[in-house]
Formats: sequence, C-alpha cells, structure tokens
Amino acid sequence: MMTGPKDSLRGALRSLADEARDADLYGPAMRRARRIAHQRAAAGTVSALTALGLACAGLWYLAPPGGRGGPGRAVAISEPAPSAPTPGQPAAALVSPTPRPPVKFRTPPPRQPHPAHMGTATPRSRSLSDLPGRIFYDQQGGQPRVVLLDNTGDTHTVLTAAHSALGVSSDGRRIAYVQDGSLLIVDTDGGAPKRPYHGQVSDEQAPAWSPDGSRLLVDADDPAVLDLADGALEALPLALAGEHFRWSGDGSKLVYATPSCQLKVAGASESSPAVTVPVIGDPDEADNPSGLGACRPISVDATGSRVAVPLRRAGGSVAGSPVADAVANAVVDTASGDADPLPVSGVIVGAVFDADGALLVRAANEGKTTLSLFAPDGTLLVQANEPSGLRGLDLVAYTS
Repeated sequence: MMTGPKDSLRGALRSLADEARDADLYGPAMRRARRIAHQRAAAGTVSALTALGLACAGLWYLAPPGGRGGPGRAVAISEPAPSAPTPGQPAAALVSPTPRPPVKFRTPPPRQPHPAHMGTATPRSRSLSDLPGRIFYDQQGGQPRVVLLDNTGDTHTVLTAAHSALGVSSDGRRIAYVQDGSLLIVDTDGGAPKRPYHGQVSDEQAPAWSPDGSRLLVDADDPAVLDLADGALEALPLALAGEHFRWSGDGSKLVYATPSCQLKVAGASESSPAVTVPVIGDPDEADNPSGLGACRPISVDATGSRVAVPLRRAGGSVAGSPVADAVANAVVDTASGDADPLPVSGVIVGAVFDADGALLVRAANEGKTTLSLFAPDGTLLVQANEPSGLRGLDLVAYTS
C-alpha cells in the first residue's frame, strides 16, 4: 500500500509526541524522588533533636523512685546504659561511656600522742577540806621538824629529830631519814625510831620508798636497794650510773640525774636500759639554748612519764624560782624534755606527785600561798589557800 506525504508527516509527529511524553514523565518522577528523600532526612533530624531535648529535660529533673521529687531533695543519677546498635549500624560506632575515676578522700595524718598537761585552770573546789590525802613539809633551818597538814587545815608535827635527808612512804604512814650517816624509820603516828640498816648511808641520796613500802633505795657507798624485811642490800645494776634515784608510782621505772644535770629513765630491772631525757642538761646550745639542767629529781608520776624537778641554769642558780635545790619548781615530760605548763598564779615553790600520778603544786602569789591539786589527766580538782604558818617550810611529799 502506498503512503503519501501526509502519512509520513503523521508518523513523524506521533514519534515526537511519544518522546516528549517520556521526558515529561521521567523529570517529575526524579524531582518527586529527590523531594521525598529530603523530607525523610529532615524528619530524621527533627526526631533526633526532639529525643535529645527530651533526654536533657529528663536529666534536668527526675523524680525519685516511688514519688515525685520535692525541692531540696538530691537525686542520684546513674550512667545511661549503652543502646543496642540499629540494623546496619556498625558496632564500632557505639561509644561506651568513659568510666569516672574513683573519688579519693585525703586521710588526715594521725595525731601524735601528747603527754597529759594541765587541762583547766578552774578548780572544782576551793576548799581545803576537799583536798584528800596528807601533805608533808620539812623545816631544816633552826629547829628541824617535819609537819603534816591534813584536809581540815590542822598541822601536826610528826618528826623533831635532826635529819639531813628524808623520804615519806607512799601511804604517808612512815618517814625514813638520815641522821649522822644512820638510816632511821619512824611512824608518823608516833613511836620510837627503828634502824633497819646498821651500815653507813649518805645523805646525798634521800631515802626513796618503793611503792609497796617494802624497800628503800639508799646510798650505801653506792646506790642500792634495802629490803626492810631482812635488811639485805642489793646493788643497782652497774649500768645505772647516777644519783638521786626516784621510783615511779607503779614501781616500773627509776628516774635519776647524772653529774652533768641530765635526767635518765630506766626500768627497775636490769633488762631495761636507761634512756636520756632530751634537752635537759644537754651541753649542746643548739638543743638546749636556755642551758637548763635538772640535778635532782624530786618526785615522779605513776609511770615515769613526768618528773618534778628544780630546773637550774648552767650557772648553778635555780631557774625562775626562789626555792631550795631540794624543792621542785617545774614538771618535765621525760619523753620530750619539755616543761609542762602549770596554770597557777604566782611563782611555783613546790611540786610533788602521789603514787597514782596526782600532782600537788604549791605557788606563792602576793603574800599568799596556794595549793593546787591536779588529777592524773590534768583536771584541776582543788585550789585552796595554804595555812600561813607553813610558809617558811619546804613541800616534800603528798600522799593519797
């Protein structure tokens, strides 16, 4: 069949229309696909931001389990658990929360133990009648005598014999004294003196009673311990070279002085070596700038940790107090060599311990003399005026 020019033209136009229709369909389809992709991406971003905002809001305020939180209530917030990976998300993309380092607390350094000092300057009582025990005084000048002061304020003369050195037993019932080289003992309630040792003793060592009252430490050529039951004399260990020995209240320690006015503390048995008290009597000016020494221990507390002494300067004078060399004007810590602060008014003119560690301090102030009794822990128990008739005598012992 023959075709004419019209048929040829119609076929060309149909082909062109078909090509135009295909182009129109393809373009809008591609544009629609791109628009949907953009919308999906935007929706994902908004969802992520919304979830993050809600999470932050939840962290800002969380109610505790079992109820709503109120003002001022702290809520502990734990770390969120890591979420599981979404399909197609690699496991390496999950970031584990960084663990917090453990909280470290600084432990305060331990406090160094310190010896007991006087804890208060306010007494529990100001009445002499509340001061238990017995107080002994010695008078050397003129007519020698030993006087006992009881808690009623009454005085009793318990010894009138001449003596150059003495010691009072820890129960206050007996006095041992040296008279012309002889050792004698007398009861404070009266009676004739007894002579427990028939050799000669020196008054350089005042008779020192053992806490149980069964022995006396004396100087018989050398310092030695006398057993009062049988009169046997036992020499001190040779390592304890010194003078003016004193027992601690519990009998476990001996405190004594060296010729250079240093102090030493030793066990009462041979197995315990002597230890030098620091500072006191040290010839090194860097360690002892005040030049203080203690040539004669007077009284020791219960354990040997504190000793009452007359502190002396290098020139020989008693430091800071117009007292005799046989009267203590300071209390020294045997571990540190420091002098304990004693909160009393005036000038200290005597200090003695009883066997349990209580300390009696005698102080002169504006024409009056006071007696202050401190418990072993430093508490001021009694502070009372001393009877005026005792001012010229020396404080030598306090027994409970």
